Amino acid sequence: MKIISLQIVNKILAIALCVLLLNACTPEPIPIYLDEIESQPVTWSQAIPNNTTIIYLARSFSALEYQENGNSNDTTGNDDLQQLLQQFLATDALVVLTHNSVADTLFNVADGVWGSLSTELIAGDTYHLFAQDFTTGKSLNAETKMYGAVPLDTVLYTAVDTATVDFQVLFQDPPGPNWYAIHFYSNYANPLVVEDPLAASNIVETALLSDLELNSGNVVVQKTLEFLDSDTLYISLNNISEQYYNYLGQRERGGSIYNQLIQEPINYVSNVQGGYGMFLLNAPSIRQVIIE
Repeated sequence: MKIISLQIVNKILAIALCVLLLNACTPEPIPIYLDEIESQPVTWSQAIPNNTTIIYLARSFSALEYQENGNSNDTTGNDDLQQLLQQFLATDALVVLTHNSVADTLFNVADGVWGSLSTELIAGDTYHLFAQDFTTGKSLNAETKMYGAVPLDTVLYTAVDTATVDFQVLFQDPPGPNWYAIHFYSNYANPLVVEDPLAASNIVETALLSDLELNSGNVVVQKTLEFLDSDTLYISLNNISEQYYNYLGQRERGGSIYNQLIQEPINYVSNVQGGYGMFLLNAPSIRQVIIE
C-alpha cells in the first residue's frame, strides 16, 4: 500500500484552508433592481422617386425585455426576435408630413409603415414630421432638409469567384461639403408593397464616404462583397446629411442587431424630439448590376 508523506498532507491542508478563507471573504450578493427604461416612439424614413415618402414608426424596448422574451445568446433565434419586434410596431397612429405650410396626413401601408404619394419632394426644402402613437399616447417631432440625387456614373466589377466580387462605383462629387452612403442590396423592393417591413432589411453592405477625405471631384469607391448568393445586385448612391452620416457610422460600430441589444448602450445621434431614430429625406441614384 502506498504511504502518503506528512509533507503532502500538510500541503493539502494548507490549500484547503486557503479555499475556506477565500470563501469566507466573499461577500453576499447584493440584489440590484433597475427601473425599466420607458418606451419611446422610434422613426425612420425613406424617400422614393416620384414624390413617394415612407415613414416607419415603432416603439423602443430595452435589452432586458429581449432577454426575458428569448435567449439573447442564441443568434439563431430569428423567429423569436422577429415576433418580439413585431409587437413594438405602431399599428394605430397619426403621421403628418408638412412642407411649405401644407400638411399631408400619411396613409397606413402595413403595421409600422405609413406612406405619402402627394408631398412634393424638392431638393433643399425643409420638411417637418409629426407622429403620434395612439396606443401609448406619445408623439415625436422631427425636421430635415431634402437632399437631391447625385448621379451614379459608372459601376465596374470583377468576379473573384462565384461568391466574391470586387466593385468600383464612380461618380462626380458636386461643390460644397457632402456626405454619402452607398448601399449594396441583394434585392430592391418597393416599401409600399412590402408585407413585413422587418423583412425588408436586404442591404448586403454599406460604404460611407465624406468628400472632406477627397482630393478631387472624381470619386471612386471600392468595395468587396463576399458570400453573395445572387447574380443580381442593386447599388444605391445617397447624398445625405452629416448627421445621418454620423448616425450610420454609429450603427456600423454597433454591429448586428443582436450585439446592439446585449452590449453597452450607444447614444445614437438623432434629429428626433420626443423619441429615437432619424428623419431623413434624400433622392437615391439606383443601378442594377447583373454579374456575369
